This record gives sequence, C-alpha cells and structure tokens, in this order.
Amino acid sequence: MRTTRVFDLAARLAAATGAEARIRRLPGGGYRVEATLPGDPDARDHLVLLDVLSEADRYGHRQTARSHTIWAELDPPQEPP
Repeated sequence: MRTTRVFDLAARLAAATGAEARIRRLPGGGYRVEATLPGDPDARDHLVLLDVLSEADRYGHRQTARSHTIWAELDPPQEPP
C-alpha cells in the first residue's frame, strides 16, 4: 500500500526540515505531505530536501515573506489492466 510510502516521506520531510509534516488525502486519492519552514533554508538543506522530494510523484514549494512551505504528492496506486 502507498500509505507506507506516505508515512516514510512524511518522516523524512520532518527530519530534513525540523518541522512537523502534515499529511492529507487528496480528492482523487493519493496524498499530499507538507512542512512549513520559518526563514530561508541554506544550501545543505536544499540538497537534503531534494533527495527526500525525489521520491514523490510531484513536489514544489510556496514562499511568503516569513516562511517556505515544502510539499510533495503521491498518486494513488494504478489498478492492473
């Protein structure tokens, strides 16, 4: 089941950011994992985050004047034909 991947990704994202990782179910299935970082991550943090995010189907981030929110999405498993 993909939920194991979701919890693993959330744990790794939390460890990489030092922030709580939030998990939510997406309307079409799948999951989104987010963590909000205060301030700007340094170059080392970027590399660690990219390693974690590379396991997701999609990822990105939103930046405000006060924080960065890093997100990753995992699609639901495909049914065999």
